[in-house]
Amino acid sequence: MHGTFDMAILSRLRFKQLALVASLEVTTNLHESARELNLSQPGATKLLKEVEETLGVTLFERQSRGMKATAYGVVVARHARQIISETGRLKAQLSAMQRGEYGKVRLGAIMEALPGQVSKLLTNLMESSSGPQISLTVSTSDNLIAGLNEGALDFALGRPVEHLDMSGIRFEPLWQEKLAVVAAPGHPLVKMDRLDLKDLDGFSWILQPRPSPMRMSIDLAFARADLPAPHYSLETSSMLMTTVAVGESDLLAVLPQSVATYYSNSGLIRILPVQLEEHMSRYGLLIPNKDEFGPEVEALVSLVRSLF
Repeated sequence: MHGTFDMAILSRLRFKQLALVASLEVTTNLHESARELNLSQPGATKLLKEVEETLGVTLFERQSRGMKATAYGVVVARHARQIISETGRLKAQLSAMQRGEYGKVRLGAIMEALPGQVSKLLTNLMESSSGPQISLTVSTSDNLIAGLNEGALDFALGRPVEHLDMSGIRFEPLWQEKLAVVAAPGHPLVKMDRLDLKDLDGFSWILQPRPSPMRMSIDLAFARADLPAPHYSLETSSMLMTTVAVGESDLLAVLPQSVATYYSNSGLIRILPVQLEEHMSRYGLLIPNKDEFGPEVEALVSLVRSLF
């Protein structure tokens, strides 16, 4: 192969040529591939010659038992199959849209992934007639991973969790979330201009259950400050329950910054002026390892990626 490929060369490739290369690598028989693609054998021979001349490489070697793909042929055939597959999925998606069918996506998300851009995305999809139906499950990362492993969710926004089976799930980090310590608007600590973790010692907390990443983060923060783990009166994975209980008591809690800001702006709680070290890992896309997804799932995954 000489020189570098450019778009002018690739633009001369035709769909029928790609289909022939993909088929011929599998069949190793030009007559069989020609019949499969409804071509005459001379027509198939001409197509193969054209694509080899366009790319400037030999794709197949003629042998006594048929045609064997060269190293170039293997690469081109692989990419040809991807192009054909993507074209087929595009056609299926457009046909479904023309019929008014947009499918359904089972999305899981941790609470901190919802405020802001993702919430706006979901709202726009719900108000639009051009998107899939969304079935949303809000929970902790460990529960979402269980849902993915069981096939109950198509994909999720969350974090990997140690000691859980992640072999069938790939993770794409998207966002680093900060944590905030919160209290009721009338809590005595709200009046302070600055606080350290030691100033919070002695108060009772509401905490997420282990092994949620947020619980592990606050425990680690206290341990690194040489302080005992926070004493808690309640464990719950519900951030709504946490917010309501904190707002009506002297209990403290830790929430993702985005969630804490949302409820603080609503006047339900206040964010305390204490800095927490960054122990929270990034959250992102948790996607089952599959060869392919429905077009509605792929479209929504692409939309989520575009937000970050």
